Amino acid sequence: MIFKLILTCFCWIAVLPIIYGLNLGEGYIFIIIFIYFLLLFWMFIFSKNTTKIIISLLFLFTFLILDNLPSKEIFLKAGNFFIIFSAFLPSLWLLRATAITMPSVQNTQLLLSKLNAQKILSGLQVTSHFLGSVINIGSFPLLSSVLPKNSKISLRQSAGEASIRGMNTAVLWSPFFVSFAVGQIYLPETSAWIGIGFGIIIAIFFNLITIRFIIGKLTTNYLLDSLSCIRPIFSRLLILAISVLLVGQIFNKTALNAIIIVVPILVTIQILRRPETSNFIFKNLKNLIQNSGDEMLLISVSMFLGSILTNSSEIQYFVSNNIGDYFPFWMMIILLPLIVWCFSLIGVHPIITSAPILSIFGPLLSVWEAAFLMQAHLIGWCAGTAISFTSLSVLTSAENFKISVTKLVFGSNLFATLGLVLFGALILILSNYFL
Repeated sequence: MIFKLILTCFCWIAVLPIIYGLNLGEGYIFIIIFIYFLLLFWMFIFSKNTTKIIISLLFLFTFLILDNLPSKEIFLKAGNFFIIFSAFLPSLWLLRATAITMPSVQNTQLLLSKLNAQKILSGLQVTSHFLGSVINIGSFPLLSSVLPKNSKISLRQSAGEASIRGMNTAVLWSPFFVSFAVGQIYLPETSAWIGIGFGIIIAIFFNLITIRFIIGKLTTNYLLDSLSCIRPIFSRLLILAISVLLVGQIFNKTALNAIIIVVPILVTIQILRRPETSNFIFKNLKNLIQNSGDEMLLISVSMFLGSILTNSSEIQYFVSNNIGDYFPFWMMIILLPLIVWCFSLIGVHPIITSAPILSIFGPLLSVWEAAFLMQAHLIGWCAGTAISFTSLSVLTSAENFKISVTKLVFGSNLFATLGLVLFGALILILSNYFL
């Protein structure tokens, strides 16, 4: 696994000059693409059988669709498209490794553990939402540790479901998820930011409704106790979010690029403040890199092949003759999240279903319409990863809360996420109509 660690770190560092805006020529890009392909091939060898099948099918379908091999220009453009993730994903892992060491996160854990059995579920959902907005699935080990060791399986089941609902709905508005980076690649940057504005509203309503009807309690007292748990981490989350926004606006960078720039700087500052944590951070980062693979592989290959297909004459001909201006906008908003949700149930990652739809529909829309498509994409990703057997959200939650994956998939979140898909799409359609 040392080979994987070396290649990952090399690609991460090599991509940074591109992120900063330096033009080092095509030769430099080709070297990174080649080494990143080598890393992905190594990941492919050790990936799960289901991942191997999906990747093989993706290449097969791409080969069947294309009449000719892609040109050098298209290959280079596709390479630029996907090598960014060789720095983006490690940046998120670095952020996760650092967050675990922060006293503010530990204080949040302590406050959660002091809630009684009735209040702890709403506290887990709210805390998971805010903490997960930055460290994603890294929130599950932290949250599961607040449950008493002798907790009944029914409590662990409800706690795991609540944590997934909280963390996954952060996808609707947080730029610290791969889903936002994917949407921002295919859609205008302005529309992506407008889209998460709608996501904040939908996330608030979804969490309030599910806390009331699934957990069963929604009083001012319950909400205040739940929100009090995030008080220690709130200022840190705010600093991180503002830093990403400022870098993006000042230097005209996408959220994806801004995160790659900001995270190492903030982590360096944190290490200088608490140098005793440096060994633990780098050790944890090393473990995260070595244990990564399937998701990074699926995302990178999907983005690479998706870019090639998007720029191919075959797809452009298909769009102009079969979709064009005749495909209703409201149907795009409904179909995108529903397709992603349905395919997630059989184990297909949202990147496989969402990215191609975005690449086809995105160029047909205005910036305003694209904002709604962006949020539809995020709803699909949120709902799909909450109920998929292959989702890291489900697998990590099941492992940490010591519950069955099957029960998580076919539990209360199955119907909750379907409601999110249907009513979320309806809200977007009505908002577009009246605004």
